[in-house]
Amino acid sequence: MLEKLKNIEKLPIFPLPVVLLPGMLMPLHIFEPRYRQMLHDCLQGGRLFGLTHHPESAVGTLVVPVVGSIGCAAHIMSVVPLPDERSNILAAGLCRYKTLEYTEQDPYLVARLEFFEDEALQTEIPPDLIQEVSDLFLRFLKAMRTLRDAPMARYALPADPEQLSFAIASAVLTEPEEQLEMLQMRSTEERFEFLEQRLDSIIDNVESQAEEHTAMRSNGRRKKGLGN
Repeated sequence: MLEKLKNIEKLPIFPLPVVLLPGMLMPLHIFEPRYRQMLHDCLQGGRLFGLTHHPESAVGTLVVPVVGSIGCAAHIMSVVPLPDERSNILAAGLCRYKTLEYTEQDPYLVARLEFFEDEALQTEIPPDLIQEVSDLFLRFLKAMRTLRDAPMARYALPADPEQLSFAIASAVLTEPEEQLEMLQMRSTEERFEFLEQRLDSIIDNVESQAEEHTAMRSNGRRKKGLGN
Protein backbone atom coordinates (compact mmCIF):
# COMPACT_ATOMS: atom_id res chain seq x y z
CA MET A 1 0.00 0.00 0.00
CA LEU A 2 2.93 2.34 0.61
CA GLU A 3 3.78 2.03 -3.08
CA LYS A 4 0.64 4.00 -4.00
CA LEU A 5 1.71 6.86 -1.72
CA LYS A 6 5.49 6.90 -2.25
CA ASN A 7 5.42 10.26 -4.07
CA ILE A 8 2.91 11.86 -1.70
CA GLU A 9 4.33 14.16 0.99
CA LYS A 10 1.26 16.21 1.92
CA LEU A 11 -2.48 15.63 2.04
CA PRO A 12 -5.60 17.59 2.99
CA ILE A 13 -6.68 16.55 6.48
CA PHE A 14 -10.28 15.88 7.49
CA PRO A 15 -10.51 15.80 11.33
CA LEU A 16 -13.49 13.73 12.47
CA PRO A 17 -14.68 11.97 15.66
CA VAL A 18 -14.43 8.63 13.83
CA VAL A 19 -11.50 6.36 12.98
CA LEU A 20 -10.69 5.06 9.50
CA LEU A 21 -8.67 1.84 9.32
CA PRO A 22 -6.72 0.54 6.30
CA GLY A 23 -9.10 -1.41 4.07
CA MET A 24 -12.20 0.03 5.73
CA LEU A 25 -14.95 1.62 3.63
CA MET A 26 -16.50 4.73 5.14
CA PRO A 27 -19.46 6.77 3.82
CA LEU A 28 -19.18 10.48 4.57
CA HIS A 29 -21.56 13.40 4.09
CA ILE A 30 -19.75 16.53 2.89
CA PHE A 31 -21.63 19.76 3.59
CA GLU A 32 -19.39 22.36 5.27
CA PRO A 33 -17.98 24.94 2.79
CA ARG A 34 -14.35 24.19 3.73
CA TYR A 35 -14.80 20.47 3.09
CA ARG A 36 -16.80 21.04 -0.09
CA GLN A 37 -13.73 22.93 -1.30
CA MET A 38 -11.46 20.13 -0.07
CA LEU A 39 -13.52 17.56 -1.97
CA HIS A 40 -13.38 19.67 -5.14
CA ASP A 41 -9.60 19.98 -4.85
CA CYS A 42 -9.19 16.26 -4.15
CA LEU A 43 -11.22 15.31 -7.21
CA GLN A 44 -9.03 17.56 -9.33
CA GLY A 45 -5.97 15.68 -8.09
CA GLY A 46 -5.37 12.18 -6.82
CA ARG A 47 -8.69 11.77 -4.95
CA LEU A 48 -6.75 11.39 -1.70
CA PHE A 49 -7.11 12.97 1.75
CA GLY A 50 -6.17 12.09 5.29
CA LEU A 51 -8.68 11.31 8.02
CA THR A 52 -7.39 12.05 11.52
CA HIS A 53 -9.45 11.29 14.60
CA HIS A 54 -10.36 14.26 16.78
CA PRO A 55 -13.00 13.70 19.50
CA GLU A 56 -14.08 17.33 19.60
CA SER A 57 -14.70 17.87 15.89
CA ALA A 58 -17.72 20.15 15.50
CA VAL A 59 -19.64 21.65 12.59
CA GLY A 60 -18.38 25.10 11.66
CA THR A 61 -15.20 24.87 13.73
CA LEU A 62 -11.77 24.03 12.36
CA VAL A 63 -10.10 21.75 14.89
CA VAL A 64 -6.43 20.90 14.59
CA PRO A 65 -5.29 17.45 15.77
CA VAL A 66 -1.93 17.59 17.53
CA VAL A 67 1.25 17.14 15.54
CA GLY A 68 2.24 13.50 15.86
CA SER A 69 -1.34 12.27 15.52
CA ILE A 70 -1.85 8.98 13.69
CA GLY A 71 -4.40 8.93 10.88
CA CYS A 72 -5.26 7.02 7.73
CA ALA A 73 -4.99 8.10 4.11
CA ALA A 74 -8.29 7.75 2.25
CA HIS A 75 -9.09 7.28 -1.42
CA ILE A 76 -12.39 8.71 -2.68
CA MET A 77 -14.12 5.77 -4.36
CA SER A 78 -17.37 7.44 -5.37
CA VAL A 79 -19.20 10.76 -5.12
CA VAL A 80 -22.96 11.38 -5.18
CA PRO A 81 -23.74 15.10 -5.71
CA LEU A 82 -26.63 16.49 -3.66
CA PRO A 83 -28.50 19.83 -3.64
CA ASP A 84 -26.77 22.92 -2.21
CA GLU A 85 -23.33 21.65 -3.28
CA ARG A 86 -23.40 18.89 -0.68
CA SER A 87 -22.15 15.39 -1.47
CA ASN A 88 -22.17 11.85 -0.19
CA ILE A 89 -18.86 10.12 -0.73
CA LEU A 90 -17.46 6.65 -0.12
CA ALA A 91 -13.86 6.62 1.09
CA ALA A 92 -11.53 3.63 1.41
CA GLY A 93 -8.73 3.49 3.97
CA LEU A 94 -5.30 2.99 2.40
CA CYS A 95 -2.34 3.42 4.72
CA ARG A 96 -1.53 4.93 8.10
CA TYR A 97 0.44 8.12 8.63
CA LYS A 98 1.99 10.23 11.34
CA THR A 99 1.39 13.98 11.13
CA LEU A 100 4.71 15.82 10.95
CA GLU A 101 3.52 19.41 10.54
CA TYR A 102 0.65 21.49 9.19
CA THR A 103 1.51 23.58 6.16
CA GLU A 104 -1.91 25.18 5.60
CA GLN A 105 -5.02 25.85 7.69
CA ASP A 106 -7.19 27.97 5.40
CA PRO A 107 -9.73 26.98 4.23
CA TYR A 108 -8.84 23.45 5.42
CA LEU A 109 -5.88 21.67 6.97
CA VAL A 110 -3.01 20.41 4.85
CA ALA A 111 -0.27 18.40 6.55
CA ARG A 112 3.10 16.92 5.77
CA LEU A 113 2.90 13.24 6.59
CA GLU A 114 5.05 10.19 7.21
CA PHE A 115 3.38 7.00 5.97
CA PHE A 116 4.10 3.71 7.67
CA GLU A 117 3.11 0.07 7.90
CA ASP A 118 3.71 -2.46 10.66
CA GLU A 119 7.26 -3.07 11.82
CA ALA A 120 9.10 -5.90 10.11
CA LEU A 121 8.54 -9.22 11.87
CA GLN A 122 11.47 -10.50 13.89
CA THR A 123 9.73 -13.85 14.32
CA GLU A 124 6.76 -15.43 12.59
CA ILE A 125 3.34 -14.72 14.07
CA PRO A 126 2.13 -17.97 15.65
CA PRO A 127 -0.11 -19.62 13.02
CA ASP A 128 -2.37 -20.88 15.82
CA LEU A 129 -3.04 -17.28 16.87
CA ILE A 130 -4.04 -16.21 13.36
CA GLN A 131 -6.21 -19.32 12.96
CA GLU A 132 -7.92 -18.78 16.32
CA VAL A 133 -8.75 -15.16 15.54
CA SER A 134 -9.96 -16.08 12.04
CA ASP A 135 -12.22 -18.84 13.42
CA LEU A 136 -13.66 -16.53 16.08
CA PHE A 137 -14.27 -13.88 13.44
CA LEU A 138 -16.12 -16.26 11.12
CA ARG A 139 -18.32 -17.33 14.05
CA PHE A 140 -18.96 -13.65 14.78
CA LEU A 141 -19.88 -12.98 11.14
CA LYS A 142 -22.28 -15.93 11.05
CA ALA A 143 -24.03 -14.76 14.22
CA MET A 144 -24.29 -11.15 13.04
CA ARG A 145 -25.77 -12.21 9.70
CA THR A 146 -28.35 -14.26 11.58
CA LEU A 147 -29.26 -11.26 13.74
CA ARG A 148 -29.61 -9.07 10.64
CA ASP A 149 -31.53 -11.72 8.66
CA ALA A 150 -28.86 -11.46 6.00
CA PRO A 151 -28.17 -14.38 3.64
CA MET A 152 -25.12 -16.47 4.39
CA ALA A 153 -22.27 -15.92 1.97
CA ARG A 154 -18.67 -16.98 1.58
CA TYR A 155 -16.22 -14.52 3.08
CA ALA A 156 -12.69 -14.48 1.69
CA LEU A 157 -10.24 -13.43 4.39
CA PRO A 158 -7.12 -11.51 3.28
CA ALA A 159 -4.00 -13.67 3.18
CA ASP A 160 -1.70 -10.90 4.39
CA PRO A 161 -1.68 -10.87 8.23
CA GLU A 162 -1.58 -7.07 8.54
CA GLN A 163 -4.50 -6.63 6.13
CA LEU A 164 -6.37 -9.46 7.85
CA SER A 165 -6.01 -7.84 11.25
CA PHE A 166 -7.45 -4.55 9.98
CA ALA A 167 -10.27 -6.30 8.10
CA ILE A 168 -11.35 -8.05 11.29
CA ALA A 169 -10.96 -4.90 13.37
CA SER A 170 -13.10 -2.93 10.90
CA ALA A 171 -15.94 -5.44 11.26
CA VAL A 172 -15.74 -6.11 15.00
CA LEU A 173 -14.67 -2.92 16.77
CA THR A 174 -17.20 -0.10 17.07
CA GLU A 175 -15.71 2.24 19.69
CA PRO A 176 -13.35 4.95 18.36
CA GLU A 177 -11.01 4.42 21.31
CA GLU A 178 -10.49 0.77 20.42
CA GLN A 179 -10.20 1.52 16.71
CA LEU A 180 -7.62 4.23 17.40
CA GLU A 181 -5.61 1.82 19.56
CA MET A 182 -5.56 -0.63 16.66
CA LEU A 183 -4.53 2.12 14.22
CA GLN A 184 -1.61 3.15 16.41
CA MET A 185 -0.22 -0.37 16.94
CA ARG A 186 2.84 -1.14 14.82
CA SER A 187 2.93 -4.84 15.67
CA THR A 188 0.70 -7.20 13.70
CA GLU A 189 1.00 -9.83 16.43
CA GLU A 190 -0.13 -7.38 19.13
CA ARG A 191 -3.14 -6.53 16.99
CA PHE A 192 -4.08 -10.20 16.70
CA GLU A 193 -3.69 -10.65 20.46
CA PHE A 194 -5.98 -7.68 21.05
CA LEU A 195 -8.56 -9.06 18.61
CA GLU A 196 -8.42 -12.52 20.17
CA GLN A 197 -9.23 -11.08 23.59
CA ARG A 198 -11.98 -8.84 22.20
CA LEU A 199 -13.67 -11.56 20.16
CA ASP A 200 -13.36 -14.09 22.98
CA SER A 201 -15.13 -11.64 25.31
CA ILE A 202 -18.16 -11.12 23.04
CA ILE A 203 -18.62 -14.27 20.94
CA ASP A 204 -20.74 -16.24 23.44
CA ASN A 205 -23.14 -13.33 23.90
CA VAL A 206 -23.45 -12.65 20.15
CA GLU A 207 -24.08 -16.32 19.35
CA SER A 208 -26.64 -16.54 22.18
CA GLN A 209 -28.51 -13.54 20.74
CA ALA A 210 -28.43 -15.16 17.29
CA GLU A 211 -29.90 -18.39 18.67
CA GLU A 212 -32.69 -16.49 20.43
CA HIS A 213 -33.39 -14.53 17.26
CA THR A 214 -33.65 -17.73 15.22
CA ALA A 215 -35.98 -19.30 17.80
CA MET A 216 -38.26 -16.24 17.83
CA ARG A 217 -38.47 -16.23 14.03
CA SER A 218 -39.31 -19.95 14.03
CA ASN A 219 -42.05 -19.42 16.62
CA GLY A 220 -43.43 -16.53 14.60
CA ARG A 221 -43.61 -18.63 11.45
CA ARG A 222 -45.35 -21.47 13.32
CA LYS A 223 -47.94 -19.09 14.79
CA LYS A 224 -48.54 -17.56 11.38
CA GLY A 225 -49.05 -21.04 9.93
CA LEU A 226 -51.56 -21.93 12.63
CA GLY A 227 -53.41 -18.68 12.00
CA ASN A 228 -53.91 -19.62 8.37
